[in-house]
Amino acid sequence: MRRLFKGFLAVLMMVPLSGCLGTMVQSPTAAGRPNTTTRVHIIWAPTSIDAHMCPNGLSETFTYVPLWGVVVGVLTFSILVPMTTSYSCVPDAG
Repeated sequence: MRRLFKGFLAVLMMVPLSGCLGTMVQSPTAAGRPNTTTRVHIIWAPTSIDAHMCPNGLSETFTYVPLWGVVVGVLTFSILVPMTTSYSCVPDAG
């Protein structure tokens, strides 16, 4: 019983370490059509946005861990964490 309690306590202490992360960056320009991808990051690898398809620049970006990603993070002890990245390009002026 004592071993079970210690195991439960260890798992309970890891839940806050796998917290949610969300970041939003917006520019004062109009937003175009959003492009969204979800990737699995291994041990806090950075998220990068390949915006070469945006000739007029980025309008806004959103990066967050979806709810099911938090569950995956807890189950894998935060080794694998799925993150969703969405960005919008500045639309053409014409």
